[in-house]
Amino acid sequence: MEETILLLVAVALFFYGLLARRIEQADITAPMIFTLLGVICGPLGLALVSGSPDNSKIFFIAELTLALVLFTDASQVRWKHLGQFNYYPIKLLAIGLPLTILAGAVFAYWLLPLGMVAALLLAIILTPTDAALAQSVMEQKSIDADLRNSVNVESGLNDGIALPILLMALALHTAGSAQELDGAYWGEFILTQLLAGTVIGVAVGRIGSYLINQACEKDWISPVYQRLSSISLAIIAFSLAEVFHGNGFIAVFLAGLFLQTQHEVVIERLKEFGEAEGELLTLAVFFIFGVIFVPMVWPYISWNTFIYAVFSLTAARMLPVWISLIGTQLNLKEKLFLAWFGPRGIASVLYLLLVMEEFGFNQDSETLQTIAATSVLAILMSIFLHGASTKFWIKAFQR
Repeated sequence: MEETILLLVAVALFFYGLLARRIEQADITAPMIFTLLGVICGPLGLALVSGSPDNSKIFFIAELTLALVLFTDASQVRWKHLGQFNYYPIKLLAIGLPLTILAGAVFAYWLLPLGMVAALLLAIILTPTDAALAQSVMEQKSIDADLRNSVNVESGLNDGIALPILLMALALHTAGSAQELDGAYWGEFILTQLLAGTVIGVAVGRIGSYLINQACEKDWISPVYQRLSSISLAIIAFSLAEVFHGNGFIAVFLAGLFLQTQHEVVIERLKEFGEAEGELLTLAVFFIFGVIFVPMVWPYISWNTFIYAVFSLTAARMLPVWISLIGTQLNLKEKLFLAWFGPRGIASVLYLLLVMEEFGFNQDSETLQTIAATSVLAILMSIFLHGASTKFWIKAFQR
């Protein structure tokens, strides 16, 4: 059965590639097509494990994709970018991101049958943004470069920033009783999951970039291995952190962030990887999302989950962004652009899978049913709404 699904993904990718430019002109994106293909295949019984994501192959693909997405996104962000583009990225990350989590958690606790920790988990899952869902807009020269770059920088960093918060919330859920929430528990958690992952990630990024720079300057490394050696650092960081009981995802994010190579060609090779091999893994996850997650949660979708999904894509994102931009020189259209383009994509899908793994993939849990149904519905709506809105914004700025 896995061969059948692999064939479907390969055929879809091949024919989408042949018609990519024509399809994009119709406001149809690759994530939209692969998600829709997965949704169509789900009822036909082509799900990998009969509608349950309790499968090691799926989780391996998801883990690998998340690690590479975190690494490549972070590697494209230069430290100087935070101080450029009129400081919009700093405002979006330092003010907008925590306010989005807070608003999402409070509304989820009030609207849905969730405890405070579960409401916080849901809010964090739906906080990271994915600029790739509206990539055609990000390439438009008619839109101010500060706006486009701010969206890209925010998208490249907010998934890595939200990850430690997600891990803390998962630790609160795992700890269970209040008796276990003592200083020793949190000390061990910080030392293992957070500190070990941080130290290893920074070390791998800095040492790796130094060695790559030396090899480039001495002309020892070919273009092919510039690409492969950089990606191998992501795998080294992840595996090394897991060996020392740290968090591999924090490690790969920081390794990418501290990969401050002096050779732009190396960064360009990483970008090429993200646009090719990384894109293939990402589209495979969108297909899995459509073929397994959508039919799995469909029975649990209610009016309340729909209301929250709409709230997450609108007010929970747009109001915090608007607040973070108070005092800037942006006009109404520019503020709306930054507020609207918070698509929920690959990071939200994979964070949801991490939460489901923590719950033991227990589909009988009402809490997990609510979190999964609400998250999947919000991501599904975002894939199509943000993807279809690109032409509107392109025309708005061309005027």
